[in-house]
Amino acid sequence: MDYSDICDEWKQQLLIYNGILFNNQIFENDYSDKLYYDFNCAEYEILSKKYNLSKIAGEGNAFEMASRLTAYFAPGLTHKDDYDNHIECNSLALLEYSFNKPEYGINCVNKSKILQECCLALGIYARRVWLMPCSPYDYDNHVVNEIYDFGLQKWIMIDMTANGYFRDENKTPLSVLEMRSIFAQNKICELVKFCDKPAEEFADRNMEQIFYSKYFSKNLFYIIAEKVNRFGNGGAFLTFLPVNFNDAARDAANSAFRSGTTLNKNIFDFKRSKSCDIKCFTEKPL
Repeated sequence: MDYSDICDEWKQQLLIYNGILFNNQIFENDYSDKLYYDFNCAEYEILSKKYNLSKIAGEGNAFEMASRLTAYFAPGLTHKDDYDNHIECNSLALLEYSFNKPEYGINCVNKSKILQECCLALGIYARRVWLMPCSPYDYDNHVVNEIYDFGLQKWIMIDMTANGYFRDENKTPLSVLEMRSIFAQNKICELVKFCDKPAEEFADRNMEQIFYSKYFSKNLFYIIAEKVNRFGNGGAFLTFLPVNFNDAARDAANSAFRSGTTLNKNIFDFKRSKSCDIKCFTEKPL
């Protein structure tokens, strides 16, 4: 397939994923909870001094500072889809293992952990967000960051893997849920990169834009977030599910698909996770 054919195919996939989001815009609301942010971990001081985070981030609002951190660290982290997560998932261990070492790639789960902790070390509210697809026959999902900017009064998604963020037609940087809503209306979210060139696997910026649009639209079906955002393991997770979606059945079918077996159960044999009120995910941090 040539460049034009590939882009046309991705555009058709984008329409399908956007349509799925359109039909699933309302979330379940089983209970209320809160997300927590720990700025008092002793490791933050070590991280900040070792990598001179204040100098890298510079001055400005939270979004500007987080953008500079991303622009600095993202190019030095090789992407490896099949990374086995054998390094302890914290920024100090991961940067020591992979930063500016192209032979030691890591995945989006770990890249997002690095940015999350760098931001928290500088007093920026930051969290990791798991973006999950609808289909059980999908090997893939994605993990990104969101940071809260008090000047803009909003959450903003930043992707360490894409080395950028998305904005709307008014050039406003977007949150995960804002992106989901725009895609559901079959409108455009523009990818803004922190570097001048597209990634080497894309012929140009247009091709990269189409790919990431369909990729995010596919993975924005339901959302998972760590309840406690801190150095290292955050522990429990909060899940946010569209109405009538059974994530337990989806996960069981996905496991069977990955192992090459058949799921010999009915979807009604599975009880879905309890879905947290989506307001918990959108509210201003305390």
